[in-house]
Amino acid sequence: MKTTDIIVIGGGITGSATALGLVKEKAGKVLMFDSQLPTQRLSRANFGLTWFMCKGGGSSTYAQWCRNACRQWPEYAAELEDETKMNIELEWTGGALHAFGEEQLQAHAASVEKLTGICGEVGLDYPVSVLDRQQFSELVPKMQLGEDVSGAMYTPQQGHVNPLKLLGAMRKAFQLRGGEFIGNQNILEIIPNGNTVTVKTKDEEYSCNKLVVAAGHGCERLLFPLGYKLNVYPQRGQLLVTERCERKLPFPLLAVRQTQDGTYMIGLSTEDVAHDIRVTPQAMQQQAQNAIRIFPELASVNWVRAWGAIRVMTPDGAPIYDNLPNHPNIYVMALHSSVSLNPMHTSVVAPWILDGKNAEALSPFSNGRFNV
Repeated sequence: MKTTDIIVIGGGITGSATALGLVKEKAGKVLMFDSQLPTQRLSRANFGLTWFMCKGGGSSTYAQWCRNACRQWPEYAAELEDETKMNIELEWTGGALHAFGEEQLQAHAASVEKLTGICGEVGLDYPVSVLDRQQFSELVPKMQLGEDVSGAMYTPQQGHVNPLKLLGAMRKAFQLRGGEFIGNQNILEIIPNGNTVTVKTKDEEYSCNKLVVAAGHGCERLLFPLGYKLNVYPQRGQLLVTERCERKLPFPLLAVRQTQDGTYMIGLSTEDVAHDIRVTPQAMQQQAQNAIRIFPELASVNWVRAWGAIRVMTPDGAPIYDNLPNHPNIYVMALHSSVSLNPMHTSVVAPWILDGKNAEALSPFSNGRFNV
């Protein structure tokens, strides 16, 4: 049996950010396993937003968590790029959520007012404005707005990133700092042994002092035999990608963004279809129609590929950070918005796993909050 200090199961964006944080904290020998080959990640279907706007309306703790994550993003990205010499294509250009009609614009205004108050309670700024149609149009001078667009909510302090390059950079930084990544390794079983945990793979057995399970919906399969029911459910999201075009869109919208190579990514679908990742003509049509309703010129752009992926959703939308009641050296992370929250997993969650720091800040995100 091989021995190590900490094992992270799950080499996606959440697991990689946490593993990176652990080696930064000098956690000893850290192994990160992933069941897929490095090129076969669901991160390819991620929209790539570094976003806090309109998140956490039902949870003040989550709203503040998202805002703090975005405040860290520019410095976090600069440090990651400097260490790895990789361009993760962060564009800190702002972001907007369009509104169709006056009623939706007023709903945006109410949301901004509420979230400004929530963040203000703990001394956080919430730099979001509600723009009328003319103000919004002036921010996208090369794009003609559709006639139904009444305005938008907008902030200059968020942006978007290439999720695949982000994932690659985090894995590289993790390994540069001494971490070991093992891909194409399916985890068969977790066996607690008091102060240690045994992890069985298809090839080997490993013993560790602490185990972090950040395997998306795979967490349920691994933890259920230990008597732990994780409160998550699957939600399919689909997106489509267009041909390369002249760059005109200066910042991302929640439903449309333009990448550095000129392609438009169009998304914003939510479907309860269990674990079916297939793309559907109905969703593609709906999303295309929505994008064209915002920017009519997109009707003449060719759609070249599409993806479907399964989000990890919780009943209240906020993340789960927890350790198992009967096995306190086993930790679990389950969440949506892994890109946006990425800096928090490195700077806050990893120290909590290592030595209990930040426990008070993370306690509202325990799995037990749903046991009422």
